[in-house]
Amino acid sequence: MMSPYWNALAAEAAIASAQIGMGATMLGKTMPQRTASYAESFFPLSIGLERAGKVILQVDRKLTHGDFLAHKEMRALSHNLVSLFDAVEEVRQRRYSGDGRFDRPGDPIHESIVRILADFANGGRYFHLDYLGGGQAPGGDAAARWWELVVGETSRRHYGAGKRKRDFERAKLLESLFDGAALVRDSLVNGVEIDTVEKAAAVNLQNEAVIPWCRMYTLQIVRWLARLLIELGYDGNGGEDVPYFADFFSPLNQDDGTLRSRKTWTFSR
Repeated sequence: MMSPYWNALAAEAAIASAQIGMGATMLGKTMPQRTASYAESFFPLSIGLERAGKVILQVDRKLTHGDFLAHKEMRALSHNLVSLFDAVEEVRQRRYSGDGRFDRPGDPIHESIVRILADFANGGRYFHLDYLGGGQAPGGDAAARWWELVVGETSRRHYGAGKRKRDFERAKLLESLFDGAALVRDSLVNGVEIDTVEKAAAVNLQNEAVIPWCRMYTLQIVRWLARLLIELGYDGNGGEDVPYFADFFSPLNQDDGTLRSRKTWTFSR
């Protein structure tokens, strides 16, 4: 019979993987003119990443010292994904240094993703309400930062000149079909105005082209956590307090091609 600790860790792992899967799925549906579409992804992603990181720290503590982090120690970690992942990296270096499978993703895009989600979790989710009351949320508007830092950098790297030219021509064709009869009044999440069919089409085609790459960079961070959790579960050797986390995180431990191409990341157990 499994212990209450086993049940608690298994429950947390199930919640974390489910939230991450939901967030990754919704990330593929983000729309540059719709702030809420980003929040629909950022809420579950930030929750799932935080819980996965904290499970890693708890299991490492149990395997290393025979007890778990106290409630006060866990509360001190707050919602700061940056410091949390730094603590996870310390576990990685101590346990699996030299094994490239567990290397922490360190590209500037990864760093932007973590900072944006960390600020969102740490109060940025109230950005618009805070703005109404004269307050300032950490980091500013998460959706705007994502569009500028994550989508922007991903576009520079992966939205090739040939594809960009073809999309530009498609956007101009759509504009010509309306022959000036369409009235467009919209804006991107970063405040840039969209006032023509051509601009609206161009930005949507760009977003469509880079979403798979944004999902890949995000899920590379998830894969890092998933691999650590799976290995920690094996290190626990099937003990009564530590589950085999492969049961929860194997679906998230995929190659880059799958991280780009797979659109649905929700799983039933």
